[in-house]
Amino acid sequence: MPPLKYRLSLVLVGILCACLLAQALPTSPAYGDSPASDEIVAFNTKSLKYHCLECTWAKKCTVNCVNVPKSEAIRRGGVPCKVCGGSC
Repeated sequence: MPPLKYRLSLVLVGILCACLLAQALPTSPAYGDSPASDEIVAFNTKSLKYHCLECTWAKKCTVNCVNVPKSEAIRRGGVPCKVCGGSC
């Protein structure tokens, strides 16, 4: 059986490798980056809020709203509606 000092250094090397691998692996896509989240939303160009097309506030928005992909709304500085969350 190897000495305790050798076993502890192997454990520490294993932990270090695990930490480095966790940092190197890609994480889940950022909010709005995946193609599945590129649904069309109603984006209010004045308030910078975006809504699900079925949202009550999207239906009331007639003057400053445009229908764009969610990624475009986020790129323009949009934030999700507090009621619908910006997706259906």
